[in-house]
Amino acid sequence: MEKSGYEFLDHTADVKVKCWGETLESAFSQAAYSLIATITPDLSKIKRKSEKTIKLEAEDKEALLFDFLSEFLYIFDVERLVFSDIKVIYIEELEASLKMKAELKGETFNKDIHEIGTEVKAITYSYMEINEKKNRTEIKIVFDI
Repeated sequence: MEKSGYEFLDHTADVKVKCWGETLESAFSQAAYSLIATITPDLSKIKRKSEKTIKLEAEDKEALLFDFLSEFLYIFDVERLVFSDIKVIYIEELEASLKMKAELKGETFNKDIHEIGTEVKAITYSYMEINEKKNRTEIKIVFDI
């Protein structure tokens, strides 16, 4: 099995995704790739022209994932940016919260270059699962379309 990746699962009305990686950071990165692939399916068409850093803090892993993916929707809505290089640098546990940093590379969405996928309205907590094991973290999440 691949060390990291994502696959789309059947869901009646929305988009459900299973993501995995060797670490929590890798699995979070894959969740972000799956979100971008929902918006514009062919990530290979996204050039790495712009760089962006995301820093977040939340009370638990689920809230951190929700906020992280919601940030991509915000960036897409406001700046029209999509990304083909997404790397979560760290997810660190603090006393009463978690913080993270991610580095992104991409470009402005252009319908003449980038394939138009499905509009994602929101990230949801429904069906969200984060399962950490020794050398593998799996995430299941649903995107509201």
